[in-house]
Amino acid sequence: MQFKSIGIAGLGLIGGSFAKAFACKGIKIYGFDLNKSVITQAVESRIFEGVTDEFERFINFPLDLLYICVPVKSALEFINRLGESGYKKAVTDGCSTKTTIIQAAKDNNLYFCGGHPIRGKETSGFINSETDLYNGAKHILTSMGYKELDDALEELHLSINMKVCKMTAAEHDRIFANVSHLPHLISFCLMDTVLSKNKDALTYAGGGFRDFTRIAASDAEMWSDIFLDNKDALLECVENLEKDIHKWKNMIKDNDKNSLFAKIEEVSGERRKL
Repeated sequence: MQFKSIGIAGLGLIGGSFAKAFACKGIKIYGFDLNKSVITQAVESRIFEGVTDEFERFINFPLDLLYICVPVKSALEFINRLGESGYKKAVTDGCSTKTTIIQAAKDNNLYFCGGHPIRGKETSGFINSETDLYNGAKHILTSMGYKELDDALEELHLSINMKVCKMTAAEHDRIFANVSHLPHLISFCLMDTVLSKNKDALTYAGGGFRDFTRIAASDAEMWSDIFLDNKDALLECVENLEKDIHKWKNMIKDNDKNSLFAKIEEVSGERRKL
């Protein structure tokens, strides 16, 4: 199986960057987006064979692969519409959660393999998309058991210099609740705390605060969808964090320099290995 034409549903940062990367490999690209200004930007980029905001027109483009690159809630709605339309061609996605996506694909009898590109920015939209955004990044595949499709998707993402990993949807959601969803939640929460308690302090924010809260500038629709879709795994992470914050609080409260030093030394050493 080879993908000579790919339809991208959702031309934001993720979808736009995939469109540009695949177009550079000589693949014909078709686009779908509901935002008129995004469609204008896509047309002006001159990388698309066709762009539309009409669902029926989009799924009837001559596609070898349909790539869903919209927020989780919208992706689930899109998958349901594909099922209602009896869509039988290859489908994948770029969503940050996988369990509900895979279940929806199964319920709608789609020829599907889930995906998640591990690369993004705090900015969003087609205007911020980049041809080389995924260069060297990991891409997670979550199979539904269609080996030919899985292999073709692996080859496709390797062709744009991504590193492909495979795991189950449940594994994916547990892992990324810890290393992606929780950090975003913490970053949003820290900004919220400073804004509500001492907004003027932001005037004095240095590099450390800016680095830590960079991802708090991320897209609200995407991240509210992710938090709620991966609710159980994320809440478990939050509970673990609450316990750890309590331990750190007590070390400070008890003036326990030795324990603080040892813990900081331990975690900073692990961070330097990343």
